Amino acid sequence: MWNKIPFDVFVNNIMPYAYQKIDSKLSNDIRNFVFDYNMIINYYYLDLNEYCLLIDLIWFCNSVPLNTNIHYKFIDILDRNTSFKNLSLDEKREYINKKFNYEYTLKTTNKNKFLLSLLTPVERAQFINKYIIIY
Repeated sequence: MWNKIPFDVFVNNIMPYAYQKIDSKLSNDIRNFVFDYNMIINYYYLDLNEYCLLIDLIWFCNSVPLNTNIHYKFIDILDRNTSFKNLSLDEKREYINKKFNYEYTLKTTNKNKFLLSLLTPVERAQFINKYIIIY
């Protein structure tokens, strides 16, 4: 495959990204996410289950049950995803109701990873303090 790519394209378009240093904030966020994710998974999957984690994440992000109201904090967190950000407000509400309210038992592990990845390091620390360390 490398033989098919012109040398000029390889040198000017591929190699600069191979040697580009990762921003320290991004690197710290990745390390923090891996550590926090493992701590959360160990607590929930050993003592509880993945559905409890999803419900706690939704409560943390939304502050009220989804069947009563969708809080703007939850929409703001989901807006960190570029594909979700492009939806209209009605489409966002429909997506949230469909994926997190009605079909919450489908692909629960993926939804947990999705929500945890959208949280900032500070928000993940708040979640851990509120739902894990207190117990």
